[in-house]
Amino acid sequence: MRWPAPIVNLYDSWLRRRIPASNQVTLNQRRIFILPTGYGVLFLLVAAAIFIAGINYENNLLLSFSFFLGSLFNIAIWHTYRNLSGVTLQAGNMRAGYAGARGALEVRVQARLRRGHTGLWLSWTNRSAQEISVSAAQQEALWLDIALSHRGKVYAPRLRIETRFPLGLLRAWSLVDLDHWCLAWPQPIASTACPAGGGDEETGEQTQRDGNDEFDGLRHYIAGDSLRAIHWKSLARESGLATKVFSEPGEGRLWLEWDRLAGHPVELRLSYLCWWILKMDRDNQPYGLRLPGTEIAPASGAAHREQLLLQLALFGAS
Repeated sequence: MRWPAPIVNLYDSWLRRRIPASNQVTLNQRRIFILPTGYGVLFLLVAAAIFIAGINYENNLLLSFSFFLGSLFNIAIWHTYRNLSGVTLQAGNMRAGYAGARGALEVRVQARLRRGHTGLWLSWTNRSAQEISVSAAQQEALWLDIALSHRGKVYAPRLRIETRFPLGLLRAWSLVDLDHWCLAWPQPIASTACPAGGGDEETGEQTQRDGNDEFDGLRHYIAGDSLRAIHWKSLARESGLATKVFSEPGEGRLWLEWDRLAGHPVELRLSYLCWWILKMDRDNQPYGLRLPGTEIAPASGAAHREQLLLQLALFGAS
């Protein structure tokens, strides 16, 4: 059922005032809602029917049983609420991904010092839920997938935490905004023309690097050399560690440059650059990046790749 837009907007406004965005939220009476489940409603109807039958037939046993059922329901209300009360939710790490794919966000669940919480179900709004239980004074982490609909920061919807413990007669829940976001890199698109330059383009001199174009010999190992460039056969022959050296044309393909993709739309430029970053990283080739207002010197390795992808993901963000 889709509610009219004015009602949805009014509800969202009320929810923002009642449970404002924060990267850490502790659930209390103000932030917890509770209602009977379908089984709970049926349970109450049966208890009411037994009560009416007890009055009609003046049967004390039926009346006592209906009172017992009512008391049990009241106790279930308290325990269901208590299972959610005191839970602390905290935004954790993220696993970035490509636009149009999926990333993941970490949610940390902290229990109180003397009380654990059983059968908690966590999910983004209108998504499938995952169950978690937390022992007293412990913290557990849960990773939840998130669709990356666009490049840049993709903010998560409200987090729904729910429990039906212990009898399933009631459902207690809360809708928390952890102000959590996941980074979406540009979708890599292959490009035949490399948007890079560097080295001595006029003379065409060759430069040595640790890559995989043309093998140019060995040199002594230097601390920090990539493991992929180590010549393991030398180590096996007890000749010591050596690093393979390769040569490449003078243009070097050292700088991936925004201006070399002039004429293409912004998002397509970013996708081309993303593809070449991944390719050069696989080839273990030092490379840098030049964007309007940003320049990152040539380097290699996972940290360098992540830094460049971050620049592409946040390009143009205010």
